[in-house]
Parts: sequence; C-alpha cells; structure tokens
Amino acid sequence: MNSLGYASKQKVLKYNSVNWGEFEGDRQDLFKDTKHVEYKYTKHSRTMVMRYKNPQRYYLKTKYNYRKLIFRHGHKTPIITYYMKVGHDKWKFVNTIQFWMKKPIRY
Repeated sequence: MNSLGYASKQKVLKYNSVNWGEFEGDRQDLFKDTKHVEYKYTKHSRTMVMRYKNPQRYYLKTKYNYRKLIFRHGHKTPIITYYMKVGHDKWKFVNTIQFWMKKPIRY
C-alpha cells in the first residue's frame, strides 16, 4: 500500500466519549496483524475498509476484525474518520482526525 504522504501535524476534531479510555482502541492487539491485512478502497466514496485476522477468533467466534477509514476534505489537509468492528458487533465510531500532509499523493 502506498503511503498517503507524511503528516507534519495532526489534531483530534471529534472522539467517542464512551471510548475515550480506549482512545487508541483501533490500534490494540486486535488490529496489530500486519502480515494478513487486506484492504479495499472505493475511490468514489473515498472509503477504505481494512480486514485483519482476529487473534481471538476462538473466543469471539469470528475470523476477522474490520477497520473503516472515511477520507474527507482535500489531499493536503485530509480529515479521516475512523470506525472499528470487532466480532459480530456493529460499526463503532472511534475518532476524527485532521492531518496536515507533506508531499501528499492524490487518492
């Protein structure tokens, strides 16, 4: 996967107050697998869905965990909204972050 560029700074615009204790909830051990990650990007809606192999698949009775990124605004200062789905739960909002990019690519 190509990098989107380099972020010079970032700002959290919105977060889920229920999950504030798990602010890095989308980066916990359920989403650490880098070897088997599959992703699908829809250019029309600027949405990326990433599929991770579930390390706790015997307890949760599901094979994959998902993370969804929705890109808004421009390419130099994108606003990315993160959602996560663990097991058979519904999509859960995590946070919205604005980035200021150096050497951005068009996506």
